Amino acid sequence: MGRAILTIDDIPQKVTRDIVDYLEQKEIPAIMFVIGENAEKDLDTVVYAIQHGIIVGNHSYSHPSLEDISFEEAVVEIENTDKLIEQAYERAGIKRPVKLFRFPYLNKGGQKKDMLQNYLKEKGYSSVDDSRVKSKGYIEAGWNMDIDVACSFDCQEYLVPSGDKNFEDIIRRIEQGDIGMGSNIITDEGVNVILLHSHDDTERVKPNYYKVILDFILGKDVEFINPEFK
Repeated sequence: MGRAILTIDDIPQKVTRDIVDYLEQKEIPAIMFVIGENAEKDLDTVVYAIQHGIIVGNHSYSHPSLEDISFEEAVVEIENTDKLIEQAYERAGIKRPVKLFRFPYLNKGGQKKDMLQNYLKEKGYSSVDDSRVKSKGYIEAGWNMDIDVACSFDCQEYLVPSGDKNFEDIIRRIEQGDIGMGSNIITDEGVNVILLHSHDDTERVKPNYYKVILDFILGKDVEFINPEFK
């Protein structure tokens, strides 16, 4: 039996509440990462997610590649979103359990990586406990040493609307694993950190895409576990 920590990027969008409801119904714990400019337009949905058991993390304000902007601009991206997350937890009436950050595009800032890692540590950010992640690519990249939340398996369903992949490709990838990362959700011993997205475009071209993907994974006896933090 595989075990996985589910993470979902780019909330809030219109489909987000439906995803939250599905996760609650299936008793699947998850971390959802907020884009600040989306939250500014629809903080109610972020509050809704928190009130329904989701842990909410920071995914920058405008989703730039942090390698392409200055360190100071990156800090503004993070801090503006952090303020919105604080507001959401306050409105939800729930104490924020942990501060988490995921880099847009999983790009950790290039030459600014060490500066950004130190900044996140100084600001009290944590990472998921990834000590049981066995993915060769994850470990070789040193992601198990970083303070941000990366992933060991990217479902890549966001490539369906553009036509770069069809939905059958996504299911096949989940079943066969990510050869480049050396990870397989279904067969790996240890734990995988799975990346999915809350995307209205994907929902438009493949209605209930998140249900199809997660039901397929559950059907392979994968257990979604509560994340722990370090």
